[in-house]
Amino acid sequence: MDHHHSGGRQHGSPELKSKIADRLLSVMSLSGSDVVADVGSGDGYYSSRFAEACGEVVAVDEYCDGLKGGFYASPNIGTVCGDACRWFKDNSFDKFTHVFFSNSFHDMPCQREMLAALSGTFRKGAHLDMIEFHPDTPFGPPKSIRFSKDALRSMVEPFGFKQETYIELGTHYFMSFRKI
Repeated sequence: MDHHHSGGRQHGSPELKSKIADRLLSVMSLSGSDVVADVGSGDGYYSSRFAEACGEVVAVDEYCDGLKGGFYASPNIGTVCGDACRWFKDNSFDKFTHVFFSNSFHDMPCQREMLAALSGTFRKGAHLDMIEFHPDTPFGPPKSIRFSKDALRSMVEPFGFKQETYIELGTHYFMSFRKI
């Protein structure tokens, strides 16, 4: 994964990031029985927020030093330092109720393989949750690797998912897909 964007500009101010997280948590309706994978977890902010609402979070990131930050301190957050493509190849996803990507799916060289892994072992009703850059956002990854909401839906749905939620986030958007 290659980081094309400044962490401080991904979602704006800490206050804005908190508001986005509050909104996502409301839509995701997490409970103590939920298990969330946060893929490309970065600084761990979303992992920490998910940990407040669910039973277990598995944070996956290839930048090992970042996994030692304060947002990962919760006892119900487990961390995996390594390549997300390999992690998807080597694991089953039947225990997860949500797999979350925040500004990271566009960077994955194995997108279709990840979707195939989820299609094969994700349980019916589980959610694939994604935050992505709008194609015209003036910062972020190269425009050539960004997804419009229609392109993302067209990529994900053939793997046995149905779009359930779309939320406009200004320079970004959130989409949630349910495994059918």
